[in-house]
Order: sequence, then C-alpha cells, then structure tokens
Amino acid sequence: MATHQTAKTQYVSSETTKFAYRRFGASEGVPLLFLIHFRGTMDKWDPLLINSVAKIRPVILVDYSGIGQSSGRVATSFRDSGVDIITFLSLIGVSKVDILGFSIGAFVGQMVALNADPNTLQVRKLIIAGSSASVGPDMPETKNDYQTAATAGTLEVDGFKTLFFPRNKEGEQAADSWWARVAERNESASGEKPSEWASQDLTDGGAAMQAQGTAYGAFMNAEASKGADGTYDRLSELKMPVLIAQGNDDYMFPTLNSFLFQQKVPNGHLIVYPNSGHGFLYQYAEEFAAHVNAFLDL
Repeated sequence: MATHQTAKTQYVSSETTKFAYRRFGASEGVPLLFLIHFRGTMDKWDPLLINSVAKIRPVILVDYSGIGQSSGRVATSFRDSGVDIITFLSLIGVSKVDILGFSIGAFVGQMVALNADPNTLQVRKLIIAGSSASVGPDMPETKNDYQTAATAGTLEVDGFKTLFFPRNKEGEQAADSWWARVAERNESASGEKPSEWASQDLTDGGAAMQAQGTAYGAFMNAEASKGADGTYDRLSELKMPVLIAQGNDDYMFPTLNSFLFQQKVPNGHLIVYPNSGHGFLYQYAEEFAAHVNAFLDL
C-alpha cells in the first residue's frame, strides 16, 4: 500500500486551477481530507500522522490553488479557498467526506462544511486542529508576535520550534523529530521532487503568503467575516460531529478558543493535549491519529 512517503501525485483541472493531490490508504470507507496550515503544502504533513490514519481509512491530500504543485491564483479569502476545495472534491467524484483542518486549514474546512450545497457534498464529520472560529466577541484575539517567524523568507526548523512546539526540552526533541520525518517524503522515496513551503526564499516575492495573510486578516475582522465569509455566527449550523483538538498552550491561537468553539457547536468533542502547542498533532502524532480514527469510527 502506498504511504505518505511513496504516494504518487495526481492532477485534476477546473477552468482556473490544476489541483495536485494524492489519494491513498484503506480501500473502503469515507475519505478523510487533510487541509494544511499557512504556507504548507501536502508534502509538509507529518508522515507518522498521515500513515497512522491511512492504515484505517482512505486519505486525500491536496495543495491549495496556487500553492505547492497546484496552479492558479492563491485565494485571498477563506470563503474562496472553500469554493476551491468544493470544486476539487466534485472533480474527483467525492460527494461524502470527512475533513481534518489544521490551523488555517480548519478555517477552510469550516467554510466547506458551512457553504457547500448539501445536495452535492456531505461533510460527515469535521476535525478542527489547532485553530479557531472567525473573530467573535467572546473569542480571545490571536497573538501577533508570531508573525515574524511565520512570515520569514526562509522557513527552517528553528522557526517552527517557536510556532509549533513548547519551549522546553520535550518541545525541542519533538520539533527535531517532526522535521526529520517531514524529510522522509523525498525524491528517492517517491520519485518526485518535494515542493517547498509557499513563498520559500521569497522566490515569488512573497505573493503566496501575502495572499494567505490577506485571507487571514479578513477572517479575523468582524466586518469582513460576516455571513458566508465567516463562521463565528454560524457555528450552531455545524450539525455534524465535530472534534476540536489543541495543545494546552498554543502560541498562535489561544487554547481557550477551542473550549468556546466546542460550546457553540451542537455535537462537539474536545481534546487538549498536555505540554504542547500549535503543533500538538505532530508532537503526539500516533496518539492524535488514534483519537482521529476512533472519532471517525463512532
């Protein structure tokens, strides 16, 4: 069976975008779509997490429009990113899906779940990892001091030690282990050259991360995130089971937001992992995968 390290990239095209994706794992069951964080590509997922899930169920990885190996423009709103993902799923013939979104990937996942036509796409279950809803009056504001590390011209492991992991010995070890695992998806294993982080080394002048930053800014603006452009006022419409998971001290998104999110959805489940931050799902890759599989099997 193909793994995250060996799965071949496939392509499917709409009128505006050539989507790069990979589909592997178990042969039967509702597929789990993974939506990655700011500047991430499908090559940057942790193989230990992805493979631990793929042993049990089909998985789908995809690059956002204009990111990684996908062509097209980079969306400047998460509503548009959601439309892109809905289009992508239609193109590959998926009408029922589970979604796991990490960080801004969870913003996109919420957009898909809330804005998709239920007659053509059913989001059966939703997993919100290290994230939040759009801005709301009782949601603590996200921190701003992470932006220097997140928007660095060249992303290296030291930046992620600040962004993703606790600042202690365990966090240091977890970061180094995760970084080494990410490198397992390489040309020798897959026969394909891995994609770089979006705007890595500013080869695009920073255009991709600036577009994603614009989308983030709008999502965290009370006026810009109303109606179909936001989620805070519509969390009660997420009728499917929702798993919210986060590290106990997230450097990028206040962990309290996960509790508030869980309180506002009708069927929310909450897990908070100890001694961890934004990248808890990599620090606890196998444990989180087991929790994901158990939740999806309920």
